[in-house]
Amino acid sequence: MKLVAGAVLLLSAEQAYAHSHMVHFPYSQSASQVLLPASAALSIVGILMLIWGLVTEIRSPAKP
Repeated sequence: MKLVAGAVLLLSAEQAYAHSHMVHFPYSQSASQVLLPASAALSIVGILMLIWGLVTEIRSPAKP
């Protein structure tokens, strides 16, 4: 579940980054001031969740 949560957070970080560049003139600067830090924070949390999920949810190989 941690892997899925990390992937969703990374996807939302990508969407925040993309939307920060798609906003047009009157609101472009204020949108970038909000969405770029949000994208960075979501990326960091998403990567940490993925790493945590990989470390804790990897199953040991089956013994023959």
